[in-house]
Amino acid sequence: MSDNEKSKVNKDKILQEKSFIMDINILEAPFFLFNQSNKAMKVKDIKKNPNTTKEVQHILQFHGIDEGEAKYFNWRDSKGMTREMLALTSGKLPRKFTMDVWYGIVGLYIKKSSPIFYNNKMSCFEIENDRLYFTLYELAKFMKLTTGGANLRKIQDGIRQLKNTQYYSFSNGSIYDKKNEEYIKTSERGLSLILEYEFNSKKQKPSSWDNKSKCWVQLNSLVIDNIKHEFIKYLNSETYFSLPSGITRGLYTYLEGNKYTNNGLLTYIKRSFNVLANKIPVEFKYNSELKKKLKKPLENLIKGGIITDYFYGDEYIINEKDYSIYFVFKGSKDDIIKELQKKYQEKQNENKKLLKLTTNKEDSFTMEIPKNLDETLAEIGFSDKVIKQLYLNHDKWDIIKYVIWLQKQLQESKGTVKNKAGLLRFALESNEVNLNIPKFKEIIEFVDKQKEEYEKSKLSKEDIFNKAYESYVSEEIDKFKKEDDGTYEIIYDNILINIDAQLDKQLAQLRLIQNETNEALESLELWEEYKEKREKSRLFIRNLNNSIKTLRGIKTKEEFQIDFKFI
Repeated sequence: MSDNEKSKVNKDKILQEKSFIMDINILEAPFFLFNQSNKAMKVKDIKKNPNTTKEVQHILQFHGIDEGEAKYFNWRDSKGMTREMLALTSGKLPRKFTMDVWYGIVGLYIKKSSPIFYNNKMSCFEIENDRLYFTLYELAKFMKLTTGGANLRKIQDGIRQLKNTQYYSFSNGSIYDKKNEEYIKTSERGLSLILEYEFNSKKQKPSSWDNKSKCWVQLNSLVIDNIKHEFIKYLNSETYFSLPSGITRGLYTYLEGNKYTNNGLLTYIKRSFNVLANKIPVEFKYNSELKKKLKKPLENLIKGGIITDYFYGDEYIINEKDYSIYFVFKGSKDDIIKELQKKYQEKQNENKKLLKLTTNKEDSFTMEIPKNLDETLAEIGFSDKVIKQLYLNHDKWDIIKYVIWLQKQLQESKGTVKNKAGLLRFALESNEVNLNIPKFKEIIEFVDKQKEEYEKSKLSKEDIFNKAYESYVSEEIDKFKKEDDGTYEIIYDNILINIDAQLDKQLAQLRLIQNETNEALESLELWEEYKEKREKSRLFIRNLNNSIKTLRGIKTKEEFQIDFKFI
C-alpha cells in the first residue's frame, strides 16, 4: 500500500475478522419464514385471490410460476410509510435454517475478507470482491453445526433457496439501496440474495484447498454496496449461533439492531403486535396466539442475556388499546410500568387542560419547533424522496418557519385544507407567501430565537459522539463488574502484573528514542504517569477497558458509530 493510499484509509474504522454484521434490510424486512407450512401460499392460489394488488398479479403472471411458493407482506414503518414485499420461488421459500445459512455466509465472507478498511476519500469500506470461496465444512463449523453429511446437504439446499427466491419491493419500497439513498421499487425485476453458486465435491486435504477446489457463492451487488456504505448493524456470531434457531434468532437480530440510541443502550423498546407480525415475522390470528408463540423465544432471550424482561401493553393501564410488547434491556419491569402509567395519567390530565383551554380560546395558536422534522413532513404528506429534495433546496430553519405557517393556516381554515403537502410546497417554492410581513413576523422572530438558542447550546458532533461512547463503555464495564466480580478482579490483577513486567524496559527504550529524536513522546508520558499513579493512570485504565471490551463483546468505536444518531 502506497503512502497516498494509506492516507485514504481510516484505521479506526475497520471490519475485523470477528466483525459479525448484517444488511439492515435483512433485519427490517421479512426475508425468512419460520413455520414449515402455514406461512407460505401456493403461487396458483395467490393468482386466484381477488384481493391481490395489480403489481403482485403482474409479477405472478410475468414469471409464469404456478407450483412454487409465495408470500405477500404489507406493513407500516415507524414513519407511517406503507411497505410491501413479495417473496416468490419455484420451490420452497427460505425458512429458519436458510436464514442461518445466510447469516453464516455473510459472517464467513467478512471473516475471509478482513481486515476491510474504510476509505475516507470514497466514504465507504474498501470491498472489491463479491464472491465467497469456502468449503461446506468451513461454513458448517462457522454455524456451529456438526459436519456430517446431513447438515452439509441442508446447507446446500439453503444456498439453492437463496439463489432461487426473488424478492419484489412495492408501494414506497421495502428494500433500501444505501448507495443511491432510495428504496427499490419493483416493476418486473426481483432481487435474490445469491446471484450464482457452485458446489465442489472434490475430496482434498485442507492444506491443498484453493479457490478452484472450493465452493463459491456470488452475493447480490446490493448486499455488497450496503455493507460498503455502512447500511449495517453489528451482531455477535457467538450469541446468534448459540440461540435456538427460528423466532428466537429472528427476535435477537431485530432487537440488536434497534436497542441503541445516541446515548447508548435504551431502557426498553416498544413494538406493536402488527409490526412484529411482519418484521420477525410471526403469524397469528389472535393476540393470545402471538403471546403463546413468543413465550419460549422470549424466555430464550432472557436466558441468553439479550433482554432482562418483557411485558405486554394490553395487560396494564399504560395507554389506550396498547397492543404492544415492551422489551426490557435494563432496569426493573415494575418501575418502567409505574413510570409509563404515571406519564399516561399526566398526559390525560394535560389533555383535559388543553381541551378546556381550546374551548375557551378557540382562535389561539401556539408555535412549537417540530421535535422530529422528518416525521412532521411525513405526516404532512411528503415521501422520503421529496423530504430529501426539500433539504437539498431549502435551509432546515426556513422549512420549519413554513411548517409553522402551515399549521397556523390549518387552524384558521378549520380543516378545509385537504392538500397540506401541496400548500406547503407552494409556500416554499413560490414567491407568493412572504413571511416578512407584519402578520407573520412573530413566526420569523420565534424560529430565529430558537435557532440562536440551539446554536449556543450545541456541542460539536465529535464531542457528542465521544461522550455517548464513553458513557456506553463505562455502563457496560460497571455492569460486567457487578455481574462477574471474580473475573473482573482476575483481569484487573493480571493487567497490573503485565504492565509492571514491561515498565522498566519500556521507559528505557522510550527515553532513548526521545533523546535521539528530541521530540516529546506521548507514549513515554503514559508510561511515566503509570509509574506514578498505577491503577489511576490512563495507560492502566485503557488496557483494562480494552480487555473487558474484548471479553464482553463491547462495541468498538466504529461499531458504536453505526447505531449512533445525532439529535
